[in-house]
Amino acid sequence: MHLVYIDDSRDESICAFSALVIPADQWRTSFEIVRTFRRDIRNSDGIFVYKELHATEFVAGRGRVAPNVVFKGRRCEIFKETLKMMSCLPDAHLFNAVFSKNQDAIAFERLLNRINRTMKAWNSKAIIFCDEGKDKEYTRLARKMQVNNPIPSQFGGWPSGLPTKNIPLEYILEDPVFKDSKQSYFIQLADFAAYALLRKERPLPSKTKYGLDKAFYLMNNKDFFVTAATGSDPEKLGIIR
Repeated sequence: MHLVYIDDSRDESICAFSALVIPADQWRTSFEIVRTFRRDIRNSDGIFVYKELHATEFVAGRGRVAPNVVFKGRRCEIFKETLKMMSCLPDAHLFNAVFSKNQDAIAFERLLNRINRTMKAWNSKAIIFCDEGKDKEYTRLARKMQVNNPIPSQFGGWPSGLPTKNIPLEYILEDPVFKDSKQSYFIQLADFAAYALLRKERPLPSKTKYGLDKAFYLMNNKDFFVTAATGSDPEKLGIIR
């Protein structure tokens, strides 16, 4: 069994999605690693342990995240340290997707299909956790895909001769679970990953000077990225496009 935490980050052109996969039998260990990390940055920088860290605001220097001022440059370093910590969680993996800004549903659909296919390969099942906001839309989409999920063949057709094959989401259990990201360290980590992907795909000079255009590569640790079936990803980092 795997628990999958999904969040997105966006600008005026694209939406970037990341899905952090935690094995159920490593959840407690992973949680303790994250909580220890949060205590460490409290001790070093004053960052509140239970404060939600939202990547866009955090690296921009907005919001009161500590009793003292934490300057933008240091926040960006903490952001990168968080990515490195996440990529070292035991047996954790990351799915990523990038689509244009109005293609949220397509990005979510493609993510679910990749997760479903991977769970089959891993002989596992997944439960999906998402940040609140698009509860009805994503629940309706997931329910449809559990019954009717036509997949086109990458080779132009299936052995049946048809261009698509119905492959329901058999390896994703129940509806997606929607949680307030304030209550989930793991959804916050998915948000950090998605923001790193966003800045990789759409660099901004104000963030590039802190190295955030390269931050995504800090997670390229062993097999953290799920890279199977990524013919459309020129860097072979597993980014669904």
